[in-house]
Amino acid sequence: MSAGVAMPTSNDPFYAGLGQAVRIGTELLASLAVGGGLGWAADTYLFGSGPWGLVIGLIVGVAAGIRNAMRAAKNWPK
Repeated sequence: MSAGVAMPTSNDPFYAGLGQAVRIGTELLASLAVGGGLGWAADTYLFGSGPWGLVIGLIVGVAAGIRNAMRAAKNWPK
């Protein structure tokens, strides 16, 4: 496959919906991992405050993931 060639879009609504679901799930997982990782790093290297940085990072990651999922679902074609 050469660079710059886009994959054709599927006309089957099942596969289009499956692609959107995988995208939203990946965004949720990534935001959770980033939030938890930043919270862990803040605990370990900056503050030494026990699990509180990790907990706050996970909460912020979940909130960011839900916000991104809602934004992606809002743009979903009906």
